[in-house]
Amino acid sequence: MGRLMNVKRSVLCSLVALAIIASAGKLAQTEDALPNFNQHYGEIADPSIWPTTAVGAVTVALFHLIHRCTGTLVAPKLVLTAAHCLFNDNLLVNSRNVSFLAGLNKGVPAAHSAAVRLAISKGFDPGPPTLDRIANDWAVVVLADAISIKPIPIKSMAPDQLRDFSNSFSAQQIGYGRDRPYLPSIIRDCRVSAGPDERIFWYRCLTNFGYSGAPILAEIDGSTVVIGVNSTRNPQQRGGVACSATQFAKTVAELAKSE
Repeated sequence: MGRLMNVKRSVLCSLVALAIIASAGKLAQTEDALPNFNQHYGEIADPSIWPTTAVGAVTVALFHLIHRCTGTLVAPKLVLTAAHCLFNDNLLVNSRNVSFLAGLNKGVPAAHSAAVRLAISKGFDPGPPTLDRIANDWAVVVLADAISIKPIPIKSMAPDQLRDFSNSFSAQQIGYGRDRPYLPSIIRDCRVSAGPDERIFWYRCLTNFGYSGAPILAEIDGSTVVIGVNSTRNPQQRGGVACSATQFAKTVAELAKSE
């Protein structure tokens, strides 16, 4: 009976994933048609209080346009974000066009720096979201200048740990979305649940354009840590799929030693 229940649960997770992915693909095609400017997600966070101070906007200059996502300072010169934020269609953008604005307060950053290098997940390739793409949808922006703001550490969680944690409904997410681009938004009761494998997990957090790359945070042993990054979202269902820290924790640690 237990084995049958596990099979049923696996099938259900797969069906949910496919539904989210299919919906996200449709949303990506109609981004400009969605009237989300006046619909706010979450509450305004205080940009002067940590960990909000370590979260900021990742901006990419594309000709006459500025593309924005959310990023997290995870070391003095390292910013974690979603890989798809650093692509223009199928082309990786030039690092010289990327900047990080930390702790934006009504559009004014507490600190900022241009990028000198982009470290993209080796398993990521741009295109419609699939489970493999979501699992590799992470990148690290290496900054030209160190930022003197306390970084947020990264913590990998095994599936059983994530399941135990999900029962507490105590995850948080902070980001800069299209609905509120010049002030940070926060959801303090962000709900997460284990995905079909340890590479991804489900979330019900901030869901709008601009929140891609936003950190999903957890309080573990008295410390706030990053357990994943926002990858694919479904605004209508206020949910989506996140890339787990199990995918990038080791690389970030290695980069932090070398930078």
